Amino acid sequence: MTLPKYTPSRSFFIRVTTALVIVLLFAALARAGGPKYVAGSSYFNPSTMGQPIIWSLGQVNYYTDRGDLSPILTNDSANLLVANAFSQWTSVSTAALSVTSAGQLAEDVTGANLAANTSGTVTAPADITPSATHTPVGIVYDFDGSVTDALLGAGAGAPSQCFWNAVYGGADNFGAGANFLHALVVINGQCALQSSQMADVEYRLVRVLGGVLGLGWSQMNLNVITRNPPPTSDDYAGFPVMHYIDPVSCVPITVCYANPYQLASDDASALSRLYPAGSPATARIHGSVYFVDHVGSSGQPMQGVNVVARWIDPSTNQPSDKYGASSVSGFLFTGNAGNPITGLTDPAGNAYSEFGSADQTLEGFFDLDGLPIPNGASTAQYQLAVEALDSLWSAGVCPYDQSQVAPSGTFPTILVTVGAGGNVEQNILMSGSAQPVPPWAATETWSAPAVVPAPGDWVGSLNGYGDVGYFLITAQASRTLSVAVTALDETGVPSESKTAPVIGMWTLGDPQGTAPPTLTAVPFNASTFGMSRLDSQVLISNSFIIGIADLRGDGRPDFHYHAHVLYGDSVSPPRVPVNGGPITLQGTGFAPGLTVAMGGTSIPLLATNASQMLAAAPARTDGPQTITISDPVSGAFSIMTNALTFGAASTDGIILLRGVSPPTPVGTQAVNAVTVRVVASDGVTPVNGATVGWTTTNGATLSACAGASTCSAISDESGIASTLVTPAAAGNAVITATLAPGVYSPVQSVGATLSATSSSSDIGVTTPNLWIAQGASLSVPLTARVVSLGAPQSGKQVNFFIDQGSGSLSSGSSMTNSNGNASVMLTLTNFSVGMQLSACVAPSNNPCQNVFANPVAAAIVKLQAVTGAGQVVAGSTFQPLTVRVVDSSTPPNPVLGESVLFQSTVLRPAANDLVLNPGDPAVTQPGMPIFLSASQSTVQSDVNGLASITPLLGSFTGPLEIEIQVSAGTTATLQDVMETFPASSSENTSPPTRSQWHGSVPALGEARQRRVADQ
Repeated sequence: MTLPKYTPSRSFFIRVTTALVIVLLFAALARAGGPKYVAGSSYFNPSTMGQPIIWSLGQVNYYTDRGDLSPILTNDSANLLVANAFSQWTSVSTAALSVTSAGQLAEDVTGANLAANTSGTVTAPADITPSATHTPVGIVYDFDGSVTDALLGAGAGAPSQCFWNAVYGGADNFGAGANFLHALVVINGQCALQSSQMADVEYRLVRVLGGVLGLGWSQMNLNVITRNPPPTSDDYAGFPVMHYIDPVSCVPITVCYANPYQLASDDASALSRLYPAGSPATARIHGSVYFVDHVGSSGQPMQGVNVVARWIDPSTNQPSDKYGASSVSGFLFTGNAGNPITGLTDPAGNAYSEFGSADQTLEGFFDLDGLPIPNGASTAQYQLAVEALDSLWSAGVCPYDQSQVAPSGTFPTILVTVGAGGNVEQNILMSGSAQPVPPWAATETWSAPAVVPAPGDWVGSLNGYGDVGYFLITAQASRTLSVAVTALDETGVPSESKTAPVIGMWTLGDPQGTAPPTLTAVPFNASTFGMSRLDSQVLISNSFIIGIADLRGDGRPDFHYHAHVLYGDSVSPPRVPVNGGPITLQGTGFAPGLTVAMGGTSIPLLATNASQMLAAAPARTDGPQTITISDPVSGAFSIMTNALTFGAASTDGIILLRGVSPPTPVGTQAVNAVTVRVVASDGVTPVNGATVGWTTTNGATLSACAGASTCSAISDESGIASTLVTPAAAGNAVITATLAPGVYSPVQSVGATLSATSSSSDIGVTTPNLWIAQGASLSVPLTARVVSLGAPQSGKQVNFFIDQGSGSLSSGSSMTNSNGNASVMLTLTNFSVGMQLSACVAPSNNPCQNVFANPVAAAIVKLQAVTGAGQVVAGSTFQPLTVRVVDSSTPPNPVLGESVLFQSTVLRPAANDLVLNPGDPAVTQPGMPIFLSASQSTVQSDVNGLASITPLLGSFTGPLEIEIQVSAGTTATLQDVMETFPASSSENTSPPTRSQWHGSVPALGEARQRRVADQ
């Protein structure tokens, strides 16, 4: 006994609520051209694989509804309509088909006994459900459209929906012996309210019954629909009833076809192939369609080609459009076997392998059996031709139903002579058919995936049935990546009539055969024509396998594709000052035309290569920022979450370097500046560009705040921020430096306390301690301030004395101005011995304040970076480059009068192209740069130890590099590289800078590469 198998996917009575679901259901079950269903490699008995599914012995028993169909079609009239419709098929003399009206259903099926709940589950009388094999074909007369409303959704049974829903249904239960066990057909009575509608209803009933018998859609004489060329009477006569779809303007149907349900020879031949009667009056032509290889020999069989045979009329020696037949190559082969990405089962869990043979010898097979031999002749000539299936009017023709694949190559028509009862084999070799893309990687298998190249871009092909390309990429957490795959035709043009690419991504180490955690559920999901795009989020840093397959699991030499991976991995440096600076984005698949944004703000791009992009980051507050790289053409994007930190990070610290000063008279400057350093989590590495919030108590004012008591400053390239303090009232003032105020919790801050005194006569000096380069010759101002109870005193005489050491003063005294200040110049020549000086209020020379000058040997001189390093500008204007000269004390002291040598070399990179990624072995360096000019200048450090120059390019233009070496003392050196690009209207001509001093993260360009090598 053959047991029935019925599942939700095969019964439209279970979980079906919309017309779309019904249409897709019956289309999805059809897996081969010619016959609607072909037994596959699972569920059905193995011996039946590749056999069309038919009614056993060609015998069909049907049972009709007990009710009337419509007010003008009583039950008897409706039964006659059904019998007449079946008779169109049973009248085919070359088919061994018997259809019998075996009785009536047990009830009148109406909306009262058939209903669907909100979840889509349908309840119905038992004798029309898929398990009702005792009533193999049930015919329901839906008098008022309520059954259609229940099955297809509210309103589906209305008269306005008759073009689609006049008649519908099909097989819903299959036996393992490749036989139909049950089918259901519903005729909507709301479409049979007038006699003028009868032709339409019967036409649609004949077509549905063709499907019930096992016939699939076909394509023949499509110019009847397209009108190109204008159809003749023979075209109409040879136009099959089982064409896929009609123009919506065909209402009534006779507007388009005078005899709409009269079978054509293509219909008769197709039915004869399903139910052969062994007629000696027909002939057979069969064979396979093949790709050809590079030498013209047969290659892989080609599926989906419509092979058409047309009788040659002896009276005209021209092919007849009336007598002929069609067969789609691969009609017995599986049209959709599934794939490892979207799965091998349909949404209901049924294996795609249940329909269509897995025997690849059938992949290109066609069968034109049942060809008529007209006019009683014993032989006939047939023209054999091939054509593409129309992607619109024949979209549902199998095996590539709903996604037709264009043939590759050409085949000239040939004539084949057949005799009555004859059998001729004729293979078809498609001349000039596509060749597979030469592989660019040694392997693309699951066990040995090809590494995604640095450009993230390649062209490949899915060559051979079931071919899947696997590729390997390493990505880190908190990133997204896009994989865009564009299907191409043989000419390299995007296409949606070749492969239907789907994309999946697994973690390396996942067992083969597991479902990918992220995938494209359907092909061509991007707005760009021919493109499928996977946008994936990386949660854990790892290596990942990217898979590319055809949705149907197909693979052919013409399944070419262009793949592109866009992935932003990291930012160098990972931190920039809060006022911004140049950054290098590192990743895969970069190309001109990409855009970069941060928090919705576009970032100017200065240069791009396949694995790096140079951009100018704008100013931001302290903390991490997310960067988004986008491709405006494909829609691909990569989000780098918190990839770049501005200023201070949450793990940074702030250290008080100097904060103690002796008691200071109110209104005068404290002896020592309050100095802090921002450091990374290691407690050592300085942090450039972090926000330091300064606040004071007791009214004290700060030089960093331009005389105010509170402000924000930015740490320099050595992580230092400092301020001079002037007390405003007697007592203690607390000076607090807070790191990135208001950004992080808990707050990190340090403080210093200054004690202030007040009397009727006080004096202070602005530079109580001077550290001067040994051997320097210079002049330096000495300034004293006279106050009374904190108020500046004007017109007071201040006397200046050299108490110890040698030097000269421009004057022995000076009168205070309105600010209470009095100044003289101290001149030193070949300074080598320490000095002590005094500034005293006349006439009693009381009170006094000392000034100390200390020589600093060249051997203990050091250099600190301050501002302007690592500039990358669009144009030719650089900001000043500033360094600080200090001694070796802890904390260090600024050195005055040290000669600082700036040596500059202007270079043009080879091929006018800056190398963005000196550390990437996949990037070929273009060679040595071209030397353009060299210059040097010496600058003497000021009282704060600062020395600076403004880099100049001279008359040179284009992409340039400037190497700058800074030296002082005997061993102190710093090195820097700056870059310039041609200015454009959209670029920042003076972007912020970042630290690129020797020993920091390597920067861009060839010169920087050499600097790294020097380390």
